[in-house]
Amino acid sequence: MLPRKISTPRIVPRLWPRLAKASAAFVAVVATVGCETRTTGVTQLPVPPNREQMAFTSAAPFNGPPAIATNECKQGRGNYRLGSGDKIRVIVLQDSEFSGDYEVNGMGAISVRVLGPIQVVGMTLLELEDLLRERYKQGGYLVTPRLSVELVATRPFYIVGEVSRPGQFPYVYCLHVIQAVAIAGGFTRRASKSNVTIKRYFSTTAEEQAVTEDTLVEPGDVLRVPERYF
Repeated sequence: MLPRKISTPRIVPRLWPRLAKASAAFVAVVATVGCETRTTGVTQLPVPPNREQMAFTSAAPFNGPPAIATNECKQGRGNYRLGSGDKIRVIVLQDSEFSGDYEVNGMGAISVRVLGPIQVVGMTLLELEDLLRERYKQGGYLVTPRLSVELVATRPFYIVGEVSRPGQFPYVYCLHVIQAVAIAGGFTRRASKSNVTIKRYFSTTAEEQAVTEDTLVEPGDVLRVPERYF
């Protein structure tokens, strides 16, 4: 006896159109949401600012030396006066044999080649140039001398009294009293810091001037740090 065929209702074919419409609607919703908030699944770092468009509210700090030297520290060719211990260089363009380096001796003179001893103490570099031109011309060595004088090193300064290392020291440009004391090792425990005096190199008297820590020291000056009695 043959089994009876069971008729299966055709439900699935009738559902395909509905499923297709539902799938299309779902895809449209997902696409819409994705356009609004797109993500890659990776943590997003903050975008650095555009530094080309950034404006600073104040100028950058300036830590270098002042653009213009103060008047007290200017020691140009026109105002520096030579003294014992200064070292200079004479450059003669026409003949290098006349050029040379010289140190002003204790008598305030230099011994120039072919010219001999010349007193230079108290002269400026420009005044010495004029004198050398005249001497070379008068001596018949050069018809139209072309030369220059350079300051190679200044005379030392001195500090005595209640400092750790009294004596003479090479001069430092724009030197002040407190810096000079530091170069000499600082004050001793017996030093009278408020009674420091200075004897100027070109002073015509033996009088010493009272100074403060900010007083300018010049080449050849002598600083004295006295002892306190209490």
